[in-house]
Amino acid sequence: MSAEGSNAVFVYTGLGGKYAAQDVVRVRVDPSVTSIPAKSFHERKKLTEVELCEGLVEIGFCSFAECDNSITKINIPNSLRRIIDGAFRTSLRTPIRLHDGIAVIGEGAFGACIFTNFRVPPLITEIPKRVFYNCKSMFSLEIPENVIRIRYYSFYYCHCLRNVAFPSGSAVGDYIFFDDLNEVNTDLSELFGYSNENITDELWHRFDGLPIHKLVYYQSYNQGVLQILIAAINMRSGEGQTLLSEMDPSGNQQDCLGMTPLHILTCSSVHDLEVYRLIVEKYPANLITEDRWGALPLLYAFWGAAPTEIIQFLLDSYQSLYPGHVFNWTMMLKTMGRTDTPKESIAKLLHVKQIHFTEQLIDWDHLLDEFMRPSSFSFDGALFRERMQFLVMCGISERVECLAFKVWRECIFNMIHTAAFTWAPDYSREHLTAHNNNRSIIHAICAKLDHFDDSLPKLKNVTEVLELALWKTRINENNHEWGATHCRKRIKTNEASIRRQCRITCGADVIIGHVLPFLIPV
Repeated sequence: MSAEGSNAVFVYTGLGGKYAAQDVVRVRVDPSVTSIPAKSFHERKKLTEVELCEGLVEIGFCSFAECDNSITKINIPNSLRRIIDGAFRTSLRTPIRLHDGIAVIGEGAFGACIFTNFRVPPLITEIPKRVFYNCKSMFSLEIPENVIRIRYYSFYYCHCLRNVAFPSGSAVGDYIFFDDLNEVNTDLSELFGYSNENITDELWHRFDGLPIHKLVYYQSYNQGVLQILIAAINMRSGEGQTLLSEMDPSGNQQDCLGMTPLHILTCSSVHDLEVYRLIVEKYPANLITEDRWGALPLLYAFWGAAPTEIIQFLLDSYQSLYPGHVFNWTMMLKTMGRTDTPKESIAKLLHVKQIHFTEQLIDWDHLLDEFMRPSSFSFDGALFRERMQFLVMCGISERVECLAFKVWRECIFNMIHTAAFTWAPDYSREHLTAHNNNRSIIHAICAKLDHFDDSLPKLKNVTEVLELALWKTRINENNHEWGATHCRKRIKTNEASIRRQCRITCGADVIIGHVLPFLIPV
């Protein structure tokens, strides 16, 4: 094992009973290691990168647990077969792709991790208890059809969970979404009420009579999905004869979640551009159909960080098929901003809106009011503060860019980057205090912007007077110099040309830009 400094790579060999330092940042597991013992990197709260080796078979009990969601980069080797209880509990802040060879996932293995979607490997036949407990940001979960049992508390506190289906006939335990007090609010409870039984029943029968939806949801578990979809969409009769005049109409229908096949496709863990092309070609209305949360497929593409080529295809499809469609950007930003969606995904959404849909509006007043409320999705005060600073900057960036002077812009930037936004859990005793604190900070920033806007007309008046004074002074100086040099010569001079030259050389541009802003108290 070797490490020099907190940022060096710690090479784990499993020899000598030694463990990484508490401040370790990067870990590489040596190829000689086949099993990582229990709690090997437990509570390494600065650990951000983990490189696992081919040959590794097992990640032990709580090996990487309680790292405060610090791990943002990790690979899963093809040799891995077992992830034991609590292995990554409260540690991951990144999507994790498990390959098909993984046969064991233990209880609570991914509890309180931060990712937007997850695919259960096909060899798993039981969803362990508490495996996704407190995964508040996960909105899409793919469960293979061979799962026969889902244990209790599996999805407890999964506030955002939307795209999920239970295999028909699977045994579902008690309290998978709520406890007996029904205190946990989730996106699914908005649709089906605070009842595990109601939600379970809907998810069991989600794809009844909807073969296209079902094929798209399970696409990551099947080969040749594109050809299967082509055969399913174009109804066949007799010995494989395609009835070109008929097409399966279920692709235009919505399931119990209000989702179309395109919604499910954009939620998926895999993205095949040809499958997208087929669905949009056959069912173009999917593009503008809202699910029961009012979301279009485009939202899920951004929320789940779909590949750039997929997002570009969707944008091209909207502009060619529905060029006048108005998107609810406010709702999309609210959905992503009130969760632990990566900042990069939010920035990408805003960039697309600014480039392709400049005339469509965002209600930033409403959004800032929403964002300042303490979030139930953040687990760390520093992360919440950084996120709030980013969101506030997004909300007022256009106003800041319009400020006349650099010193004013720098003042606003400094207010945002030093703002002490406070996080507190919803319904806690600190909730109201944190809310009021955040509201006061945003109001102070907006008040400063208003102050600068109100000051600009006054400065314009001062600018005109100062520029004229400097100009006049320069003309007088020029006349004096000319008179002293040419007092005995009679030269016909172009007076307009002299005045123009004096205006250029009077220094007004320097003084106005570097002096006037300070006349208004910052």
